[in-house]
Amino acid sequence: MSQSEDIATDRLQSLIDTLRKASTTVHTKGSFSNCSSHFRGQRDHGAVEEFIHSIETYKEIEAISDEDALKGLSLLLHGMASTWWQGVRKEAKTWTDAIGLIREYFSPAKPPYQIYLEIFSRKQDERTAIDVFIYQKRALLAQLPAGRHDECAELDLIYGLLNIKYRRHIQRQDVQTFRQLLEQGRIIEHNNLEYDTQQLIQATKRQKRCSFCNFRGHNYEECRKRRNEGQGNKSRDGKSDAAASETKDEQ
Repeated sequence: MSQSEDIATDRLQSLIDTLRKASTTVHTKGSFSNCSSHFRGQRDHGAVEEFIHSIETYKEIEAISDEDALKGLSLLLHGMASTWWQGVRKEAKTWTDAIGLIREYFSPAKPPYQIYLEIFSRKQDERTAIDVFIYQKRALLAQLPAGRHDECAELDLIYGLLNIKYRRHIQRQDVQTFRQLLEQGRIIEHNNLEYDTQQLIQATKRQKRCSFCNFRGHNYEECRKRRNEGQGNKSRDGKSDAAASETKDEQ
């Protein structure tokens, strides 16, 4: 190998090493540009908390700094929320300030007595699944000051609001956690669905009326009386044909 080829090889290797080092040191700053969560300013505690949880998670995964997150927050706010942010932007010195302002304006903390009123304002009706009902009530309980109730006390509060079709089969002392309550509630719903299906089938059968015998519970095709009479007629017709044949032979 010539000296010029050795020099070219060394330069190529040096260039490769330089590019490798550069690739390990280059770091792309994260941003909210690809975040799919958006907020339009609805005054709803659930919507606000869902939005905040989503962007906090995205911020952590993408390793977005507090400073960059504060700058990019406007990308996620639309409609009323965007207009509001333009007016209060200067008040938010940090990312924590921004999150606090969103909660303060769109989901202000309710006094405990109002939360209790909402919890007890509605019992579970026939159409609401036990999962949905319990999730809704627990979301309200989560708005109370931290440490107000343990799980046992929360179960006491919600159990009395359950529909009687659940309380009839689930004794309060038999469940110690919400998971146990949900598991037993789902079993009851499954059994009730199966029972209702069978009742519907029976009701449909009772509504049938046979056009041959005029009795309920079956149709023309299923009518045993029609089949029996049909078989009897065939038997009589067969005997008549046989007798006629014998008479003809004798003649």
